[in-house]
Amino acid sequence: MSKDEGLIKGTLDTVLKYAYPDNYKNYLSYFIRIRPKELASKHAHYKRQERLIEIFNLSREPRFLLITCLHEVAHHVEYEDTRTSGHEKPFYERLQKLYVTAVAMNLLQLTDVLDEVDAGDSRGLQRYFGEVSNWEIPEIEDIQRRMVIVKDGRLFKNQLKERGFHWFTVSHTWQKEVATQTLAEQEVQVLLRYASKDNFLIRPVISPTFLSYYYIGIENGYEFRYGLRELGYLWEGYGVKKCGSKK
Repeated sequence: MSKDEGLIKGTLDTVLKYAYPDNYKNYLSYFIRIRPKELASKHAHYKRQERLIEIFNLSREPRFLLITCLHEVAHHVEYEDTRTSGHEKPFYERLQKLYVTAVAMNLLQLTDVLDEVDAGDSRGLQRYFGEVSNWEIPEIEDIQRRMVIVKDGRLFKNQLKERGFHWFTVSHTWQKEVATQTLAEQEVQVLLRYASKDNFLIRPVISPTFLSYYYIGIENGYEFRYGLRELGYLWEGYGVKKCGSKK
């Protein structure tokens, strides 16, 4: 798994930890794979033999991507418990448990599943558990850990490495986990000597982060590559050949 996929799995593992505190370790043997494809037939699937969750349709809202991930994790949990999985009550019992745990962790709002109109999760859940507004939300301890995200660290990557940052290949960002919001803000203050404030983000560690980046490409710009560089473009940057690209 890439670091980005590992970050998503870490979030899902934390949901499992709070949903099943006594036996969550039984459910951690699975993998996440991000597929940058847009499919009409499905948003994700779970391959049991590989214990693999593949995620598609990344253009969807992050909250819906998370619900989809929880759906597939529920299949994984049911398989671990019963050696089979479907879309009957035992499956939805597991999905509902994971969902309300994610709500308690402030990863989702209780009614988000009602807004997910391109999937059938809300219909199945309400069939067995009634109106969403009546669901009981468990109490979860406040989770303080934060992730400091550097959107563009090209000019000071050595300093980032020295400070314990790691490169995330899918999002093209440098990231570092710290214990509290205060420490995250202090880290950003140190880094302001290298870049402006809008180059940094602070996010809860357990928050699923689907960072979307867009690239501007200029073809036939080789003779202007030095001028483009001054405007923030990289010649053949980000894996794009024969083109000046800017993130």
